[in-house]
Amino acid sequence: MNKEVNRLKEIELKNNPLGIRVYVVGEPDLDHMPEEEYNLFASSLALYINDYVTKSEYDKEEKNDAV
Repeated sequence: MNKEVNRLKEIELKNNPLGIRVYVVGEPDLDHMPEEEYNLFASSLALYINDYVTKSEYDKEEKNDAV
């Protein structure tokens, strides 16, 4: 049997102020991802980035209002 075994792999995060350990099962291969799945992945990532930027801008406005 030539079956790949999925094992947990620890990944290192660049921005990890809490120092938590993060584990993943497998690694995404964007070259072999079906188009629909890739589009969903890209859309989810764009939404996450948009939420992050919006929250950062809101936090900056809140700090400026407090001064």
